[in-house]
Amino acid sequence: MKYSIKICGITSEKDLKAAQQLGANFVGFVLVEKSKRFINLKKLELLSKLVSKPLKSVALLADPSDDLLEKLLSKSKVDYIQLHGDESPERVEEIAKITKVPLIKAIGVEKNSDLLNIRYYERFADYMLLDSKIKESGHLKGGRGISFNWNIIKGFNFNKPWFLAGGLNANNVIDAMKVTGAKMLDVSTGVETNPGKKSFDKMRKFIGRVNGEFI
Repeated sequence: MKYSIKICGITSEKDLKAAQQLGANFVGFVLVEKSKRFINLKKLELLSKLVSKPLKSVALLADPSDDLLEKLLSKSKVDYIQLHGDESPERVEEIAKITKVPLIKAIGVEKNSDLLNIRYYERFADYMLLDSKIKESGHLKGGRGISFNWNIIKGFNFNKPWFLAGGLNANNVIDAMKVTGAKMLDVSTGVETNPGKKSFDKMRKFIGRVNGEFI
């Protein structure tokens, strides 16, 4: 199986074009105001228009209101919505019905019992995304460059496709893939020079490692 790579926290046209040129499969745009990688709906509208197939766009939200979802869908065309807050399984089901856009649900992993959450959400989300369980103001926060213990998910039987996130970079991604069996990788901090500023060389190296071009 070919691996899939998501470059999250894209904030500029330059970084978007670089991700596309380097062969990323997904680009993520963060619409959570407290994030250092936050972009507003107007910026999302501009950037999402520049995404061309086969690259897919992902809007990252945390506990979005119906009003925000409506504005998002009216302003821009995104291929996926990633839910990174404390949304209940029932709320994820509601969002799926409201938006009719495929959903990625982020799950924080710290201990084995956290894997139960995957079962609750798999019924309503199209993809799972496993991240380190660091919370701030009640929300899961990615982009800290912190990994969780990958052995927790070793051999876990997923019913839906899933991304591995949390502290990945060119130096540890091969080990992460070997331990977890992940085929879909999500990276943000690991390919940055500063929060929200991607490095062409780091993206090139990360994507190359995943695809076996760099040993």
